[in-house]
Amino acid sequence: MLIDTIRAAARGLHMAGSFSLFGTCGVAAFLLPAGTPLLRPLKVLAWGSLLLLFLAGAVWFVLETADMSGAQDITDVWTALPVVANSTRFGELLIGRGLALALAVLLLQCGFTKPAAMVAGCAVVAEAWLDHGGAMTGPVGDVLLVSAICHLACGGAWLGALPALRLLLKRLPLAEAARAARRFSPVGMVCVAGLIGSAVVQFIFLIGSPRALFNNAYGLTALLKIVLLVALVGLAAANRYRLTPAISAGDENARCKMLRSVGAEIALGLLALLAAGFLLQMTPPAMAVMLR
Repeated sequence: MLIDTIRAAARGLHMAGSFSLFGTCGVAAFLLPAGTPLLRPLKVLAWGSLLLLFLAGAVWFVLETADMSGAQDITDVWTALPVVANSTRFGELLIGRGLALALAVLLLQCGFTKPAAMVAGCAVVAEAWLDHGGAMTGPVGDVLLVSAICHLACGGAWLGALPALRLLLKRLPLAEAARAARRFSPVGMVCVAGLIGSAVVQFIFLIGSPRALFNNAYGLTALLKIVLLVALVGLAAANRYRLTPAISAGDENARCKMLRSVGAEIALGLLALLAAGFLLQMTPPAMAVMLR
């Protein structure tokens, strides 16, 4: 049980690192004022995100290998690592995505912000093939795969951008910070819509009924994720309709409030990703029925 908990948490943290890296590249590419050099804190954030996803990914890889191979001790795990790395979709995708995200950081450091965002985005959505939809065949698997791609892309573009956005709000002059917040708002709205739509699809195919949210571990974890998403949407709405106009009007106090609000969004987003890590290690109720 402890090993499963660590493995799920590692998967969630790996996702958080990849989201943050994607979001940082996106913010650098599309929110920085034209002609503004890439801020050093953004570079540090990108490297920190890469370190997090590598460390968490390494833990996830080792524990997943132990589970897949039925290893009894560390020697069995060590023997199985190259086999899983070279001969399974999980190993190939995890390593390939890690290399792509490392390339994105290098592109970002060299000033190629848009290619960096594109490479990082492709690496983020590639995780969909490690989700439930990627493991299923037929029309249901295809629908779940498309919904997972949408969910990852929207989550990465919104939640992943929050740490970098907070840096811009803190470091840029007030007028430019307001401009960055205004430009991010429509992106956030589209991403929220995509997250809600893909979550509805996943609810229909993976959970099946509202009652299933309350009578098993998968449903309760999904319910927690839903609550966190609602709280995130509430904070985003306050930022969009109350604080962003105030910052645009030159209210320095509104900037301080938005920094606290975005910080709260980051914390809630991390909890949501940890919940997602646990969900992806469980068998959904609807799939459990099909497997009987």
